[in-house]
Formats: sequence, structure tokens, C-alpha cells
Amino acid sequence: MARGTLRSLTWRQVLVTITGALVIGLLITLAEGGFAVAREREKAARRIDQIMNLIAGSAATALWNFDDGLARNLFAPVLALDIVDRIEIRDLTGTEFAADGRVGGADAWSRLIFGDLLRVSRPLSIIGNDGAGQEIGTLILHIDPVALGEDLRTYIISTLVGGLLRNLLLGALLSVIFHLFLTRPLIALGRDLIRVRPTEPLANPIRVPSGHRSDELGYVASRINELLAQLHRSQVELRRLATRDPLTDLPNRVLMTETLNVALERAGREATHLAVLFLDLDRFKHVNDSLGHGAGDELLREIGGRLRGVLRQSNVIGRLGGDEFLVLLENTGTVEEVAQAASRLLTALSRPFGVAGQVVHAGASIGIAMHPQDGDDAVTLMRHADVAMYAAKATGGGAFKFFDKAMTERALVMLRTEASLRDALAGDQLQLYYQPKIDLATGRLAGVEALVRWPHGDRMISPAEFIPVAEETGLIVELGEWVLRRASRDAARWRHLRGSVTVAVNVSARQLAEPDFPERAVRLVSEAGLLPRQFVLEITETVVMRDVTRQLAVLQALRGFGFGVAVDDFGTGYSSLSYLRQLPVTMLKIDRSFVNDLPGDPAIAATVVALGKRLGLTTIAEGVETVSQLEWLRAEGCTLAQGFLLAKPMPAERFEREFLMEIAATA
Repeated sequence: MARGTLRSLTWRQVLVTITGALVIGLLITLAEGGFAVAREREKAARRIDQIMNLIAGSAATALWNFDDGLARNLFAPVLALDIVDRIEIRDLTGTEFAADGRVGGADAWSRLIFGDLLRVSRPLSIIGNDGAGQEIGTLILHIDPVALGEDLRTYIISTLVGGLLRNLLLGALLSVIFHLFLTRPLIALGRDLIRVRPTEPLANPIRVPSGHRSDELGYVASRINELLAQLHRSQVELRRLATRDPLTDLPNRVLMTETLNVALERAGREATHLAVLFLDLDRFKHVNDSLGHGAGDELLREIGGRLRGVLRQSNVIGRLGGDEFLVLLENTGTVEEVAQAASRLLTALSRPFGVAGQVVHAGASIGIAMHPQDGDDAVTLMRHADVAMYAAKATGGGAFKFFDKAMTERALVMLRTEASLRDALAGDQLQLYYQPKIDLATGRLAGVEALVRWPHGDRMISPAEFIPVAEETGLIVELGEWVLRRASRDAARWRHLRGSVTVAVNVSARQLAEPDFPERAVRLVSEAGLLPRQFVLEITETVVMRDVTRQLAVLQALRGFGFGVAVDDFGTGYSSLSYLRQLPVTMLKIDRSFVNDLPGDPAIAATVVALGKRLGLTTIAEGVETVSQLEWLRAEGCTLAQGFLLAKPMPAERFEREFLMEIAATA
């Protein structure tokens, strides 16, 4: 029984609480008693000192004059004080001159607390003829220990008794509270949980708190763990049946809706975008009707596996039922990225399937809804994606459509442009045009800028159409290498006609982000037998300032190899002079928008030219179209110029004929 009592959390809590309260209360009382003793000793010492100060002079006079009557008159009021037992006046030999009162006994308590204050003495002195003090005896006070410690004794006893009673009551009250609000509810909870059959699983087993394996907390924990053990055997299967498609083992409509809601909360919190793709097979009914439902089920499993292989692990794909699938793309940066993903899905499903010994072509239509513009909840996005899917199916299938028509058209244009541009690169259908740069001081050719052109059918596609597509799709890296390779080949041929011609080539942010771009650039130039110093790489100011620390390392590597570096469109960005001084730049290119303002509004152009002079950089103005612009630039001291006034961009053959051959003939 005693062992069971000690194991009870209630009684253990009572013992711990009361014991702790008593110990803490005792420590507090002892501390208070110590402060009280110090306070009483200090008060007694001050009072004794005051008495000594009052009677010392009269006592010294009485001793010096041997006036016994004066001494007796002095003793009476002093002995009337409650703390003085006896007063003595002794001469220098220690002989008692006058005394009155008696010395009471001091108990151990008084000696412990006031031992050094029970007999207090002070030398008596008289002022001599020479003005110096002369000791003549001693004044002695015997203090009544009872009167001195009576108040302190009463205070300590009352404090100790009151504190103990208070702490006993507090401990008992806390014990009752702990029992009512901790032990009994836990026992009741354990008894209730053993009868509960929850519909939702519990994530983790309950751990028994240290030291409570045999008490009430241990009892509750064991009951919960027994319940979890029962749930574990059934809940996994229930969860799978409730949230997974039994045919493809993909998430079903319930889980996809739940996943989409969670993704929407995350997208709202992190201010990101997501896309919902509603996919429906184009010819699934034909497979069911011709080959049977078994073949249809096999086709659905094959499609599920193929879709998983196309998408990234971060994307979620589920089967809503029948031949409908739903794809969730999180953290989508642009509409083009979503369009590319949809295109990959359609391409994957357009390949034939082997089903029931037959070759089956399924195909699919995809509707796309974007968050947040097409909806901010799961139901709305899925409905809009469904609407867009039917619009795609209405075109004949095998296509995708965005819920927003404008986005659909933009995405289709982007995909068509990307595909055609890839074909153009593979078929070497692009061309380089060269625009001469003229030295304003001499009027002679100072170099050229290589500009890519795309002849397509009976028209020339503007770089403004295909360069952004190349940037977004990453094709700009391959395109940039093609430009540098072709420009190097042309420059090698020109070397035999005129000598070295400096060629400027535009470099994109994507190219600079490639870790081995400087080495690849050197290799492309070297393959043509040229040196990097014959080339200037033009980089826009915005690209340079996007990540100055990283770009600084890349530009230093390029300069180390010998390439010139020009900051294109200078003045349109946000360069600071401190960064500009750090960058290994050789040329500043004044943007055409500032050249257009000449000579009426020359402020920015003049500043760039002056800055170039101060930093020892070559300045070049682009877009020069009038004589007045050219004259202003020449007068201001700009180094180079290019523009329609001087020469339009032209194919390599025309550049050779109109510039290099003429120069060679003149030479």
C-alpha cells in the first residue's frame, strides 16, 4: 500500500510541493532574520554611541574633580534607560571611581547576536593647559541583553512561525490544484481515449515522460499508444484508399484538391505563382470501345507512368477520374515556362503506346489556369482549367489553351518562334550583319558591331521578336556562341584584306551566367586563328549591375584573356561611379535615346563623354542619324560613332566590298 501510495502522482506531488514550499519558506525566513539581526545590531550600536556621546564629557569632569556627587547625578538618568544595566567610571589604573547598577546575565542567544555590544567602554580625556587632550580614565557601559534582543526575538519567532504556516497552506493549496487540474484530467483522458475510434490518424506515438512510467502520466501514455497501435494497422490502408487512384496509384481528386489548397496557401504566403493543367485524353473512348475496358485501364496506367517521367519531382500529377488528369506546377516564373511544360506533356502523349498487343495513339488536350490571375481557390482554378481544356479540344485536340486567350496566343507564338529558331540555328539559316564604327577624329573605320539577322521566307524577322524568346528559353547561349563563331570566321577572312578589324559582339546575361563562358569565348576565337584582343564584348549596363560581385569576376577573366569590354546602353541603368571604377571596362556606349536628344538636350551625353575621358575609356555613340548630332559628338570629343548617317548594318560581303576593298585599294 505504501509503495502504491508513493507511486501515485497525487501524493508525490503533495510531498514535493509541501517540502519545496517549506524549504523555500525557511530559506526566506533565515534571510529575513539575518537582515533583521544586522538591522538591530546597527540600531543598538548607534543608540549606545549616542549615550556615550552624551555622558562622556560629564563623566570626565567628575573623574578629574573627584566629584562623586556629579557622578551620581549623571548615573541616574542613564540607568533609567531600558538598555543600560550598569555604568562605571574608572581611573587610569583601573580603579573604580564611581559605579551604579548591576550586571545581568546574558543567555546564549544574546551572546550569539550581541556579544560584542554587551560591555562597551570609551576612554575619558580632559583638555590640558597646552590645549592637548589628556586621557584620565575609562567610561564603561553594561548593556541589558534582554532589552536589547527582545524585539528581535519576537520578530524572528513570529516570522518563522508565520512563514511556516503560510508555506504549509500554500503547499497544500498547490497540491490540491495540481491534483484537480493535472492528475484527474489525465486519468480521465486515458480512460476515454481507450474507447475512442478516431477517424483521423495520429502522427506520432506518445512518449512516456521520464520518471513517470508507473504513474498516471505513464498510464495515459500507454493507453494512447495502444490506440495508435490499433490505428496503425488500418489507417495506412484507409488513407491510401481515400486519397489514391487504385488504378494508377496517382493522387485522386480528394488529394489533388487538398494539395492544391496547400499550394495556394504557400503561393499566397511567398508571393509566387502556380499553374493548374487539366488534361483529357482525345481518343480514350475509342480504345475502350475497340479493345475493351481492360486495355483502357492498361493505357491509363501507361499514361500515368509516362507523365511522371516527363514532369519534375516537385510537380504533382493526379487522376481525377475516367481519362482526366490534373497537373500542378508550383513556382512558375513565366507563362512561357508553363507553355513549355504543357508542350512536353503533349509531346510525350503523342508517342504511341503498346496496349493489349496493339499500337495505340492516345493524344490529349490541356487546359491551363494560372494563379492568381485566373483564380485564388482550388475549385475556381480547376473549373477554369477545365473550361480551357474544352476550348483546346474544340480546336481538334492535341493542343493546349490558357484560360486567358491573350496568354494562349503569346505562349503559342513563343513556342513557334522557339521551334523555328532552333531549326534556323541547326540549319545555319541565320545571318550576321555588320555596322561600321567610325573614328570621329580621323573619319576612318575603327571596327564593326556584329548584329544577328533572321531571314524567314520573304521577310526578315526582327531581333526584337526572337531575342526575347531566346533569352527566356535559354536558347540565347547557343545563339551567342553561333554569333561569336561566325564573327570570328569573318574577321579571320578580313585580316587578309585589311589587317585586323575589331569586332564588337553582344553578350547576354544568360551567357555571362555560364561558369565557363570566358574559356569558351577564347576557344571560339582561337579556332579561327584570332586573338581575343580583336573583339569587344558588349554587355548592357543593367546586366552588369544585376550582380556586380559575380560580374566583376567574369569581366576580369575576360579582360585577362584580352577581350575588350563595353558597357552598352550606358546611362539608362543605375551604375554608380564607385562600381564603374572597379569594373575592367574599356568602352562606354552612349545609348541612342541620348544621342537622339542632340544637340538640343546634351546634358547626359556630355556627362558620359566627360566621364569616359576622366576614366580613360573609349566612348562610342550609337544611333547617329543627323549631321548636327555627328558634329556635336566630334566637337565634344566622343571617340567613335555608329548609325544610319555613317553606315547601316550590312551583310559581310557588302561590308567587304564597300569598306575593306576600298581601304585596301587606297592603301
